[in-house]
Amino acid sequence: MVEAQVRVHHPCPYCDISCEFPRSLLLLWCDNRRDIFLVSAPDESELREVLAALRDSFHARALVVDGKDALVTIPDFEWAEPPSVTGLARKTGVWVLHPVIYFGGTETYRLMAPSKRELNDLVSRVRRLGDVEIRSVTDRGTLERVRDLPTASVHFFEGLTDQQARSLVAAFESGLFDVPARTSWDNVARGQGLSRSTFGEHLRKGQLRLLTNSYPSLKARSEQAAEPLLLPATPARHPPARRPLQGTRSPEGEAGVSRESPSDERHSFATPRGRRAP
Repeated sequence: MVEAQVRVHHPCPYCDISCEFPRSLLLLWCDNRRDIFLVSAPDESELREVLAALRDSFHARALVVDGKDALVTIPDFEWAEPPSVTGLARKTGVWVLHPVIYFGGTETYRLMAPSKRELNDLVSRVRRLGDVEIRSVTDRGTLERVRDLPTASVHFFEGLTDQQARSLVAAFESGLFDVPARTSWDNVARGQGLSRSTFGEHLRKGQLRLLTNSYPSLKARSEQAAEPLLLPATPARHPPARRPLQGTRSPEGEAGVSRESPSDERHSFATPRGRRAP
């Protein structure tokens, strides 16, 4: 079992959105009926522009808008050309662990493969579409890492008490964690109305709780390659022409539009103003 983190830049309708709005973060999940994006923009003005682009291109619908963030649903699309990374992953027997991260005109995937042979096959195919950056590759004897993914286990603050949270905030804001420290344990404890020993106990338990909850992510980060490996694109001799996107997995699109109607605009990729034409 092999786990890898791979960053890709290639012609792709979603990647085009990220190229147009490189400062906005898009996290993608798919539930086999539709794509779900969590969009986080640097400001509310850009968020409105991103939502408009998603609506114009994919008939996206905002489920929740909260300041600079929004949760967006998109009728499930599958397209033949150019091949999608997730589609190539399915063909090569590689599992994509969601979410897929779009930022700065690139998309980052977390992958699980039965062996390096399948992973190499996928990377070779993706390189025909664009540049591939291998962020990390790790051999896994078991599926323990998948089981321990933070999104599948506990929330980052799970089990943290109010007093532990207050102690952590007080220690941070007063400079107790600075190097060198700008204050002493006694001063922070006194400000919290606690004895030094009681404050220290709350602080240590709070630190332990945060480290326990974030351990899977910290472990993955510690095992990343020191220097990512950038593999330039190796285009096919005769790259296929891009065609309009057609929904193929969902038996019925949003608002009751059947996938049997390819001419319907709900199933085509419209190029908004200023975006690179497919």
